Amino acid sequence: PDALWIEGQLRLAVMDPWMGLEQLDAASWNRPAAEGQLMDLEQVRHPIFYGRILADAARRHGLDPALLLATARQESRFRPAQRSVVGALGLLQLMPATAAQLMARASVPPEWADRDLETQLLDAEINADLGARYLAEQLQHWGQQPILAIASYNAGPTAVAGWSMDGLEEQPELWIEAIPYPETRLYVKTVLESWWAYSCLHGTPCLNPVEQGDEPREDENPDRRPGRP
Repeated sequence: PDALWIEGQLRLAVMDPWMGLEQLDAASWNRPAAEGQLMDLEQVRHPIFYGRILADAARRHGLDPALLLATARQESRFRPAQRSVVGALGLLQLMPATAAQLMARASVPPEWADRDLETQLLDAEINADLGARYLAEQLQHWGQQPILAIASYNAGPTAVAGWSMDGLEEQPELWIEAIPYPETRLYVKTVLESWWAYSCLHGTPCLNPVEQGDEPREDENPDRRPGRP
């Protein structure tokens, strides 16, 4: 685990969060934090890439920036060029059909129309704005209930609407364990954990100290570190 932990940190240092975060998460299962060191461990596991872009998008749509960071970490590990096997694209892994619906419902900058939809979704700033808009819509749809909004981001609101809501308010942790989709169950728990970590590490709703951070490039590994407070 120590070797994996060290390699994960090195990968983050050369702007490779895709492999780095996977290695850090795997190593953390066998790396219990000593007393008083939990937040040091979480600091390493929860770096910030694209902090300014995500924070700006979150604020435009009334979201907690820490929640959008947590979602991006889980969706793409902060990789704007990420493509899923089912066709989701970009930083917040939007399906093209969903993105097209979001753009049709909103006023988008005219320059967006100059590019095809796939190219737009691989643009970190456009993807962050659309992903934040979609997550905000899910929160509004579910009466600002974050667990349901997070689950809907992964499984879709139609699927979530078919689940029993018994116990959600009284014992949310048990309700999460009863989510019928294993992928969504793990997704919700992981996003909630990361949301808590980013909130504790950087404070909410303000992420001002983070917004000056450098952003990794897809075509190079500059000798720069991700933004830190």
